[in-house]
Amino acid sequence: MTERPPEAAAAAAAAKTMLQKPPGYRDAMATNGGAATRPPMVPRKPPQLPPTLRHPGKPPARRRPRRSCCCRTCFWVTLILLALVVVLAVACFLAYLWFQPRLPSYRIESIRVSRFNVSSRSDGSSYLDAAAAVAVQAANHNGKMELSYADLEAWVSVADDDGDVTIGSSGASGFVQGKRNSTVVRFSANVKGMMVDEAVGRRMAVRFKSKELRFGLELRTRVAARVSGKRTRRVPIRVVCGAVSLKQVATAGGGGHGGVLPNCSIYLFRWIKLH
Repeated sequence: MTERPPEAAAAAAAAKTMLQKPPGYRDAMATNGGAATRPPMVPRKPPQLPPTLRHPGKPPARRRPRRSCCCRTCFWVTLILLALVVVLAVACFLAYLWFQPRLPSYRIESIRVSRFNVSSRSDGSSYLDAAAAVAVQAANHNGKMELSYADLEAWVSVADDDGDVTIGSSGASGFVQGKRNSTVVRFSANVKGMMVDEAVGRRMAVRFKSKELRFGLELRTRVAARVSGKRTRRVPIRVVCGAVSLKQVATAGGGGHGGVLPNCSIYLFRWIKLH
């Protein structure tokens, strides 16, 4: 065995001392209390078999998506609602064929003016004093149902070129109208010392003397159909009677026979025009 020269041994020792261990370095073979430490063992997972090989002869279970259940529920709910709509439509159609409902009609029957005076003052202002009674005829043309009215309220106005002038309002109690029946409801209007435009006051005074003064009426109430003592739910209506002159009422004999006085307009829910 050959021995190294002293110079080679000294060089190897110097190189070994130059190799310093980095900070935090741990020797895996270092001893802890005389026993060598080993890295922790990681447990191995058993091999997983494919789902088809876990239970031979049995297909793998599949989860039903929730979306299909929701779609099925929506489908049945929609189908039930459509069926209810169809049944309701058929029932309404059969009821219409059986009862053959007709809208009631309204018209102004008479107008009585007990006081109408327009006074002018020195400052140029005009004041109106008036009292009038307007009778409205309500006709039920149905032969199989009655009409039930709630309390009525009416506004009486005088028509003018520059706009209608309301002279008062009054109410009437509700009533039940029989089949093929006609009922007359009277409303009164009274105003005293109401300021009006001077030109409007002069026109009103002239037209009142010549029987050309025109009166209009707006009626509001709630009405329902009544069959065999059972009543439907009342719905609000608005009846607008166009302005008619005192001469027209006198020519019609006060009752509007022969269709001289026009029928009033009917609005459902106060804005849907029916007639």
